[in-house]
Amino acid sequence: MNDYSSRPAITGAEITAGLRRLGLRPGDLVHVHSSLSSLGYVIGGAEAVVDALLAGVGPEGTVMVPTFNHGRAEIFDVRSTPSVSGAITEALWRRPQARRSVHPTHPLAAIGPLARQLTQGHLELRTFDADSPLGRCGRLGGWVLLLGVGMNVNTSAHVGETIAEVPCLGFRQFERKVRRPDGRVETAWSVLWRDGPCRIEWQPLERLMRKRGLITDGRIGQAEVHLMKCRDVIACTLELTKTLCPGCPTRPARR
Repeated sequence: MNDYSSRPAITGAEITAGLRRLGLRPGDLVHVHSSLSSLGYVIGGAEAVVDALLAGVGPEGTVMVPTFNHGRAEIFDVRSTPSVSGAITEALWRRPQARRSVHPTHPLAAIGPLARQLTQGHLELRTFDADSPLGRCGRLGGWVLLLGVGMNVNTSAHVGETIAEVPCLGFRQFERKVRRPDGRVETAWSVLWRDGPCRIEWQPLERLMRKRGLITDGRIGQAEVHLMKCRDVIACTLELTKTLCPGCPTRPARR
């Protein structure tokens, strides 16, 4: 077991200050991908990071996180199915004020004034639809924060792929089940993942965004952090689909 207490310590206040230096402001909407261990020893653990993120955007801002299970849950229950997207995401969605989207494999959770607007109606949409929580984040001018993680977890890119109707993803082809809040269990559908490499992910996308100055880099504690607009991730991905996807042999995996 790793002993994180032997690593350099960082407080929630220091994390919030780091977010300010990076460019996050009160009232902002931010979608956060994160790694708790990358920060060092966080005094107060994942809960302190959630507090720091909420302080960073203030009461008028909204924090959203992925709470994915990637299909590991045979039946997704919005009230109990754990997130496999890291300790910080698990801590956020378990809070009473959090709103979580109902989706069998890729639910998201949010806290703040936009939480309901972001998360409602996800089950009726394609996983990364333009009107999914991530698509709405882009439309509302939200940020993507990579907190101790790299571009390879930046799922906002999949919105651009969905808009382009890329042939390597099987939209609404992965059958799962969800349990509604009233206890009813029903069939639900998610995206069937590709069977091979993607020409867009992730270096080509990062190169294009950096060439255009669309990524701000920083450091918080021991972690490298990166901030970018969600809509820029989506737009650059969509642009790359036009040049990199034609002729690509990758297709949805068979199940």
